Amino acid sequence: MAISATSTALSASERYDPKLRFRTLSTPRFDIHFHQGEEAIARRLAVLAEQVATEMEPRLGRPRMRVNVILVDQTDLSNGWATSVPYNLIEIVAAAPRADSIIGNTRDWLRLVFTHEYTHVLHLERSRGWLGAIGRPFGRLPLFYPNLFLPPMLIEGIATHEEGAVTGEGRPPAGDFRMIIDRAAAAGRFSSLGRASNTLVDWPSGHTAYLYGGYFHEYLATVYGRPSLERLANETAAMPPYFGSLAFRKVYGKSLGRLWDDFARAHQAAAEEKTTRTRLTHHGFNVSAPWHSQDGRLFYLAADPHGFPALMELTAEGPRRITTQVNGGRLGGTSDEIVFDQVEYVRSVALQSDLYAVDRRTQAIRRLTREQRAADPHVSRDGKTIVCVVQGPEGRALGTLPLPIADSVGVPAVLVSEPGVDFAAPRWSPDGRTIAVERRSLGGPSEIVLVDAATGSVRRLTHGPAGARMSGPAWAPDGRTVYFASSGDRRPFEIQAADVADGNVRRLTNAGDAAQSPDISPDGTRLVFLGYTPDGFDLFSMTLAEASWEPVSVDIAAPVSAPAAALPANLPVATVGRRYDPFRTLAPRFWSPILEVDDEELSIGALTAGIDALGRHAYYGGARWSTRARPDWYAGYTYDRWRPIVFGSISDDTDPWETDGTLRTTEVNAGALVRFRRIRRSQLLFGSFHGATEVVDCASCEPAVDATIARRALRAAWSIDTSRRYGYSISNEHGFSLTASSEWTRKALGATGNAGAAIADGRAYVHVGPRHAALALRAAVAGAWGDPRVRRVFAPGGAGPQTGDIEFDLDAIALVRGFDTGDVNGSRAAVLNVDYRFPLAWIERGVGTWPLFLRSLHGAVFADAGAAWESRLTRRDRRASLGAELSADVVVAYSLPLTAAGGIAWRHDPTGRSRGATLFARIGRAF
Repeated sequence: MAISATSTALSASERYDPKLRFRTLSTPRFDIHFHQGEEAIARRLAVLAEQVATEMEPRLGRPRMRVNVILVDQTDLSNGWATSVPYNLIEIVAAAPRADSIIGNTRDWLRLVFTHEYTHVLHLERSRGWLGAIGRPFGRLPLFYPNLFLPPMLIEGIATHEEGAVTGEGRPPAGDFRMIIDRAAAAGRFSSLGRASNTLVDWPSGHTAYLYGGYFHEYLATVYGRPSLERLANETAAMPPYFGSLAFRKVYGKSLGRLWDDFARAHQAAAEEKTTRTRLTHHGFNVSAPWHSQDGRLFYLAADPHGFPALMELTAEGPRRITTQVNGGRLGGTSDEIVFDQVEYVRSVALQSDLYAVDRRTQAIRRLTREQRAADPHVSRDGKTIVCVVQGPEGRALGTLPLPIADSVGVPAVLVSEPGVDFAAPRWSPDGRTIAVERRSLGGPSEIVLVDAATGSVRRLTHGPAGARMSGPAWAPDGRTVYFASSGDRRPFEIQAADVADGNVRRLTNAGDAAQSPDISPDGTRLVFLGYTPDGFDLFSMTLAEASWEPVSVDIAAPVSAPAAALPANLPVATVGRRYDPFRTLAPRFWSPILEVDDEELSIGALTAGIDALGRHAYYGGARWSTRARPDWYAGYTYDRWRPIVFGSISDDTDPWETDGTLRTTEVNAGALVRFRRIRRSQLLFGSFHGATEVVDCASCEPAVDATIARRALRAAWSIDTSRRYGYSISNEHGFSLTASSEWTRKALGATGNAGAAIADGRAYVHVGPRHAALALRAAVAGAWGDPRVRRVFAPGGAGPQTGDIEFDLDAIALVRGFDTGDVNGSRAAVLNVDYRFPLAWIERGVGTWPLFLRSLHGAVFADAGAAWESRLTRRDRRASLGAELSADVVVAYSLPLTAAGGIAWRHDPTGRSRGATLFARIGRAF
């Protein structure tokens, strides 16, 4: 669950599948936007949202305006986000997490995620003190909402604390979540305030803000009382942006640094108990889904910031990658293939799961389902039938399908489906007649049940006490025992075993203080499972002969499910809803003053922007005035309901020219673009009309100048990108990108003359040498033809960065370090770049809550060559340089990653004008 500030809310492109048709339910506080298939859960969300608000608002206050809530069922990755600018907006993914997920400690996903996100709204929309008074006339301008500028640890921390305090579930009470911070403390790796205040690549990576922030707020509530959190939220909302840490002394009488030290001392934990387990892998981060094939080979999934997530095999020589794999749940297979699940983009928007198979010998991959939202596969011992789960708007059903033959796909047939019930991690029994599966019902207990594969009848094998989670069943080879993981009573997961005949349960006591996802070797002698270390999750094993067990008391006769909390009958909620109306949220909610000084000329103005809740319509506009009679102004609009995205912009800008003249530029752009997104590649098609008129007026010049140049052109571009970089990368490490663009200027469209231009830019990245070092190659060419008055001119010189954007300006391909852009130019240009990039130091350190975080240092040696010419290339048109760079990757304002680079270049200039070494600097990577 994440928090989104202005940038996320205003970057609306392709948020929702065009096939989704949204309607709106209204309650006293909320507008719930939902699409077809979600009617029942939208009505339930509308009621529970009012319940949660009624409970929370006496402590945290009431929002100043209505809250828009988007409920969407297009992705299989459980999540949510919220923002308070330009208005209060929450998005909730309908798909509930699995029990063993880091956010899986809940019997009611909608209540949990709404509580978390609603806390963000109540927290972030606060604006108090002198800053609030000054900012009131500006509306929802982010600058005047200081809590938006707090470190992620303080923003996510209060929301994570509240999700536990309000629901009694979520991350804070979960033993597997608390284990992460406890193990860090025991190992002397408790995070400093500077590291916890930023998003880490190091473990616990993306969980850092929720983990340390949630338990820090729990500590403050425990020691100083829960009302202190509201006082803190009010005080930080009165501080200037990025100075919120000063509020802690006002509320608690101590600085944030001292409070953090107290928190760290309170969290010192005992060392992990002695175990007889053996560590098999040393990946850390996220290892999951261990599975033994029938011939005894061990496969699993691994994801870390060093590379692409992968399906792995543990061999005698060590881990071996089988294939890449993204966000899968479980593994299964036959003697020839491994069956797995992974997510992929559907219609370039939704991330949904499907089934695949990889040949164990050739590693060739084939698809088994398409757009079925199928996950957690397991193959029967005879190799004929797959059991899996299928995601739907009201839960995850249990389904089966015959293993598709080559070049075909299948459709799972639903075996068991119940509203409000989520199945997960099914496993065939050795005889192929029964399926053991995790089952969770809304408001009810977590269970391991046995499903008859022929009839679909369900028999409970075991269940946990209130608040417990059970996951990952695995059969013993003889079919008499089912192993699984259980977590409850604020303890991490532990492995338990249930007797299939009588339901008696016992727990494993010597696997360490965290063990889950059990799997038994085919000979029945070895147990492999996931264990935890301060580096993250890894595979461990022990022989069953050395396993120590003790009995667990389970009341099998307890109700299969407990009803959800009663819903008030008198709450005014629409039962059908109205058609979604974008204009209710489209009006501008803020304006920002503009103050600019350009060439000693002062300009004053204002700008505003707006976007509707679903991101279908977005616009901006602004104007500024100076000593000139005519104001500069600009406006733009984007429509994103269907594919392609349609956009338009217009601007009128006047700048000083020479000494006493002016250059007025009027520009119009209108076009469309469509993206084709896949996990491993993306493509873009772009087309537009570009109109620009430049008027130069200088009556006092000698001779006087009064000239007008009009460019009216059609533009087109195509790009493909397969390049990849990872958390620890200092550059793209693999893949390539290619962009081709053209511009056709025509008098028939109103241009001064006929002209054209074409540009091609190709890049390739190869891992060479030490970990995360890469050889980066780039070649770019540009050419223009036609009337010299409107013909494009290109230059090779410049320090970059070359971002790969679609451009037709002078520096469209320029990257020869050590030379200026204006050093040489022409209607034709070419550039060749070779970089060898290597890491120097991984730092990830900050100072307290300062909004500047140093992530890494890295270097590069490079060779650049380029030329620009007219009709014939000569030696004098060429430029070249050799040199070295030192770069620092930093994070500014907690969320903006930047690369600051400086270097030295030894230049080769046949004209002799630029020789020897020169220094250069740049923000961003060279390319």
